[in-house]
Amino acid sequence: MPTVGQDRIDGAGAASPTGTAGARAGSGGHRHVGTLYLSLAVVAGAVGGMLAVALQAGLLPHDLLARWGGGDADGMWERIATRHGMMMVFFCALPALFGGFGNWFVPLLTGARDMAFPRLNTLCWLAVGGSFVLALLGLSVVTAPAISIAALLLWCVGMLGMAINMVASVLNMRAPDMRLRDMPVFVWAQALTAMMLVMVVPVLAGALTRAVLDGGDVFARLDTVLRAFAGPEMALLLLPSIGIVSQVVETFCGVPLRGRMQVVGALTVMSVGGGAVWTHDLFNGGPGASDGYHTAAELLVILVPVAMVLCAWVATAMAGRVRASLPMAWAAGCAVLLVAGGVMALLPGGMGDVHAATVFAAVFATFAGFYYWVGKMSGHVAPRLAGYVHFVLTAAGTIVSLMAHQGTLAMAGAMLMGASILVFAGVVAATCMRGRGHIAANYWGEGARTLEWTLPSPVSMERGNRA
Repeated sequence: MPTVGQDRIDGAGAASPTGTAGARAGSGGHRHVGTLYLSLAVVAGAVGGMLAVALQAGLLPHDLLARWGGGDADGMWERIATRHGMMMVFFCALPALFGGFGNWFVPLLTGARDMAFPRLNTLCWLAVGGSFVLALLGLSVVTAPAISIAALLLWCVGMLGMAINMVASVLNMRAPDMRLRDMPVFVWAQALTAMMLVMVVPVLAGALTRAVLDGGDVFARLDTVLRAFAGPEMALLLLPSIGIVSQVVETFCGVPLRGRMQVVGALTVMSVGGGAVWTHDLFNGGPGASDGYHTAAELLVILVPVAMVLCAWVATAMAGRVRASLPMAWAAGCAVLLVAGGVMALLPGGMGDVHAATVFAAVFATFAGFYYWVGKMSGHVAPRLAGYVHFVLTAAGTIVSLMAHQGTLAMAGAMLMGASILVFAGVVAATCMRGRGHIAANYWGEGARTLEWTLPSPVSMERGNRA
């Protein structure tokens, strides 16, 4: 894949008035905002994980649930279970995959100094962070459903602004000699995720507003909207996940991605199709109102592109020589879960399992990105042994959780995932909280060819991506 010279990285911001203005106006730089998104994802993941463990292990007393739920303990249990899923997708997976890694590495990979609108970037994080706080308050029946709806509407505002900023940055801020076709798959995936968000977030906001204006059982309407959003949600999680894994596969196979433009085409189909086929569910009685043809169309716009991407990864592995590494282990786990999700989709009543497999695949891709880029962000490589313990615990918890949704086995899966979160917290503390270290600029070797590997490790947190 063609690359851009180091002089373009140093001068990209000066090459256009937009870049210069962005560098002057930036309140903290794209790397600061990316770090904030990743921090939010860690906090939300810990909260969501604790909720899951507490629910599965029965650690929340009946009296407490009844008090929170206005006397309806069972209803409160269901509400927390639903909000747990929302917490993991809206405030953990998407902020990490899109807001965190997107903010951190899209400018580095395109030779830009910053995002197109730095102040908007910070405001969008504040909106998403504020919506997370409101979502926690919305767990109680005393404050819900008004606060739950307000949280999601504020999330929509933040993510829509972030998506517009991402599209503007990719189109206008990249180095002068980088054509669209030269961009890494990761950048394409981030841009297509942003374009899909521009399509679906206003529709989601409209459906939420309608749920309030129509009156009646707002909680039931909110749950209908969230279930309907599961369709585009899968594409939104898969697009940045595929971008990260493609980057990892290229690096540790030692050869450029095979069928690269076909992968970009597949991601485009997933983005446009995933954003177009779901609105029927929101405004025509919910997910249960879809006919067989509509459900088949939803599956095809996800499964066919995923199959093309998997073929490209396999071809790349066969063309090169796979190096064992921690990021590659997480990437392989993501690929296995995508295959498992495709198989589940063909089974009767398997859509719930497909969604669960997609969420777990996004989790594996997120950790692949963390272990791949953490040295570039902190100047320290993650401890290898602890990283593999984290991987084994997460893989075991994922397998058990996919096998059972209730009972003792489900509790065991939740406990394994809880243990993996604790180990990851230790990895983060050992890697990111001991001061900024200094390692080689390209600590993964010759397989890492994209622009961020020409910059020091860690990349300076000062404004501008200079060596």
